[in-house]
Amino acid sequence: MTGLPWQRRWDPFRELQREVGRILESFDPFQSVRRVQVYPPMNLYDAGDRYVLTAQLPGITPGEIELTITGETLTMRGERKRSEGVKDDQYRRQERPMGRWSRTVTLPNRVDGGGVTASFAHGILTISLPKAEDARPRHIAVTAGPGSEENQPTA
Repeated sequence: MTGLPWQRRWDPFRELQREVGRILESFDPFQSVRRVQVYPPMNLYDAGDRYVLTAQLPGITPGEIELTITGETLTMRGERKRSEGVKDDQYRRQERPMGRWSRTVTLPNRVDGGGVTASFAHGILTISLPKAEDARPRHIAVTAGPGSEENQPTA
C-alpha cells in the first residue's frame, strides 16, 4: 500500500511550509475577528409537541441567566465573570469569553410562552418550549363529498 500518511517520506520543505504558516497565522491582525464564535453554543431541536434548546454555559450559575420570550423570539442574557483572579494584561491566550453576553434565537414557530420551562445542570441550560396549539400539526379527516363514488347507490 502506498500513499498512506505514515508511509510518506520526511519532506523538510513540507515541514518548513507548515511552520511558516503557523508563524504567519500568529501575526494575522484579523485572526480574532475571523474566529469570533457565537456564545453560548447551543442546539435547538424539534421534539414533536415542543422545541428543546440546550446551551453550554460553564462557569455560570442559574441566577446569572436571564431568559425572555416574545412571540417567536427567545433571548438569553447573562454575564460570565472572571474568577481566576488574573488581570487582563497577564493573559497570553484567552479563548473563553468573559463579560456580558446576549443571544437571541428566532424559533421556527410560535410557542406557548406560559408553558416554557428551563433547567440548569452541570453547565448545560435546557429550555423546553411547547409549541402553540395553532403551530402543532393536526390530523384532518377526509370525508366523502357529494357526487363521490362512496355516495353513489350500488347496482
